[in-house]
Order: sequence, then structure tokens, then C-alpha cells
Amino acid sequence: MRPFPYFLLTCIFLSVSVVPVFAGWQAVVAEEATELPMLVTVDKSEQSALFYGQKASELTSQKVPCSSGQVKGDKWREGDRKTPEGVYFVEMRRTAGLDYALYGNEAYTLNYPNPVDRLNEKSGHGIWIHGRGAPIVPRETKGCIALNNPDIADLYTKVTTNTPVILAEQVAPYLRAGSEVDVLKEKTQQWIAAWQNRSPEFLQMFSPEAFTKSMDESFEAFAQRKQRLFKRLPWIITWTDDVNVLQGPDYWVTWFDQYYRAPNLVSQGIRRLYWQKNNAGKFIIVGMEWKERKNGIEKAYLDAKAANVHNFLDAWVTDWKSGSVEGYISRYAKNAVQGTRRGIKAIADHKIDVWQRAKPAQIMLSDIEMTLSGRGLEVSMDQYYGDSTGYTDQGRKTLVLLPQGDQWVIVSEEWRSK
Repeated sequence: MRPFPYFLLTCIFLSVSVVPVFAGWQAVVAEEATELPMLVTVDKSEQSALFYGQKASELTSQKVPCSSGQVKGDKWREGDRKTPEGVYFVEMRRTAGLDYALYGNEAYTLNYPNPVDRLNEKSGHGIWIHGRGAPIVPRETKGCIALNNPDIADLYTKVTTNTPVILAEQVAPYLRAGSEVDVLKEKTQQWIAAWQNRSPEFLQMFSPEAFTKSMDESFEAFAQRKQRLFKRLPWIITWTDDVNVLQGPDYWVTWFDQYYRAPNLVSQGIRRLYWQKNNAGKFIIVGMEWKERKNGIEKAYLDAKAANVHNFLDAWVTDWKSGSVEGYISRYAKNAVQGTRRGIKAIADHKIDVWQRAKPAQIMLSDIEMTLSGRGLEVSMDQYYGDSTGYTDQGRKTLVLLPQGDQWVIVSEEWRSK
């Protein structure tokens, strides 16, 4: 019985790179594949494609015949008529301008060559999953994956931009998991946090040599651009709440919905990071990809941060009601603005003066709304205030919050009486 090596591809995907009795990469899919909306795998040895998807929260799969490149083995050169092996992603669906005999009615383009392909100096382009003008026969394409027209037509409601596609010599089920996926999820979150904190660790997580070979700009130019931004921008927000991990033949890829906001720019889309292990056995980033997405991620960010912001407001109100100047002022940035007061010393001096005359007695917040702007995270709310002398007022308060490490700080406080 032929043994299977074990490495975790993702919470849903396992893969190894070995040289068994057949030539090429062996990829292994775990039962946990339900965690992705869709996963496509292509087994070149069987000339079959398998579509793993979710239906009623249960894993379903559909196996259909396919045709791959005329020559066996991994693709290395333009025109070698081989189908590449690795982890790829759907970029777009094409229906116009296709040669029907070659491509049928529709095609899904893939991101070959990906950054690791370029790092390995592979060439070629235009690797698609497409239909055919006639029934397919095994190994008849120039490197693409061809499906019969009824089968590719069935993908329209299943495959979307960024659907992962595994192209391998052989694909087999396997249940054993390794630890790489948890490590890579954590390292990806560390990279995102370092970016937001404008930390030197952000650039230290890359391989400069590999990045320069795999990307369109040198690592030196990339690093200088980021360092200039880190110095110039007063704040950055970067966020994701879900990191996916897949392992390829000699690399891993993590991908996630990314939200980015700074005073000069807002962007949202899909980020992919490509990782390899260095000589010390530690994961480093060797390349990355970005796919812009117009809608949805900002709202997801606000929804995800709502509880955290409410906890911050509760702590701020608690410090305020206690009359603790030290606790209260710790919620503000050093250069915070509160009405006409500038800086935390002016804010602290004002509160000391007010609280010597009357202590806070009652503070209630309601109708809390959050939006993002070029100033930061704006939190607007109705506020009722009462002090120990019986004085009360109410109105609309707006706080502008910015991230500081794992916490929030107030950079602006505005008040409008009702």
C-alpha cells in the first residue's frame, strides 16, 4: 500500500510535495472542505475535476471529466503544452469573444503565473477552465482545463472571483492534519497588525530576494514606499476577520478579505500572501496579490468592531463617572482635541477644575452610530449627563477613535447640545 505523507493545506485542504511512483504533485483534500464556499480540484492522472461546495451547510461534491495539457508534467515554459500544478484562483468569467471550437461558450481565467511561479521562473499565460466546441477527449489542450459545455455551464452559480482551484497530478482524500495552518493564520494576523501599527516587523516578514523576483517592483522600492507612508500617515486601519490557508507544491498561500483605511485612501478587496520556509524553517512572505472588491468589507469591519467599540465606551464612561482623571485621560491620544481644548494636559486640567466643583453622577449613552471617514472611526451618540449638584444636559456627542495597538484612543470629541 502506497503511504501518504501528511501536511495540512488548510482547515479544509491537505497537500504534500513528494516524488511517489508517479511524477508530479499529489494534493489531498480533507473532509473539512465545508469551510470554503467552493473548492475546485483537478486530478490530471484521472482527467477529472471535482467541485466541493456547500449546500444546506453540508459538503457536496460533483465529479466531472476534464481534459488537461497534451504533455504530462508541471508547466514551466510558454508553449510546452503542459498544465501547471499548484494553487490558483479564479480571476474572471469570460463569455464574449471566444473561439467556440476551442473554448465553447464560456471560460474562467486563472492567475497563472502566480508569484511563486514567477519566483521559480516559470513562463506562459492564459491558463483557463473552459468549455469546448465538441465533446472533450483526454489530454487535448495546450495547458488549460477543458470541460464539456453542460458541465462548465453548471459552474455559473458556483464559481466566483477568487474561488481556489487546485491543479495537481493526483488528488486523493486524506484526513490527517498538520500544524502549519494555525501558524500561518497567526502569522498573517501578525502581518496585518504590524501594518496597522506601522511597525518594522511588517517589512521583516518578507524575503527581499524572493519578493524582488516574484513581484513587479523590487523589495527595496516597496520597502521605501511603505516607510515613507508610515512616517507621513498619522494612522492606518487594516483589518480582516477570516484567513484561509492552502498549501501548494513548495509554498503556502493565505488569503482574506482586507479592509484598509488611512486619511488619504480607503480600499477593500482580497489579499493573497504567498509563503515559503526559509533555511531556519520559519515562514516568510515571498510574494503577494491584491484583488479589489468594491462593496461589503467596510460594513463587515464595522459589524465586527461594534462590540469592541461599545466596550471601549463603557470603560470611558466608567472612568468619567468615577472622577478618575488618570483613567479618563488614558482614553485620549496625546494630541486629542476636546472642543476648544488641545492636548491631554488641557483636557485633564479642565476635568480637574470641573470635578472639584461637582462630581459626575449620571452618564447615559444611546442611539450609538459608527461610520468611517478620513478622520478615523466616528462614533456618534445621544448623551445624557447629570452631576452631584443636580445640573443636567443632553445632546449629541461625536468621538473620533483611532487604533493604538490593540486599543482605541479618542483623537477628537465634539458636542452639540439639544
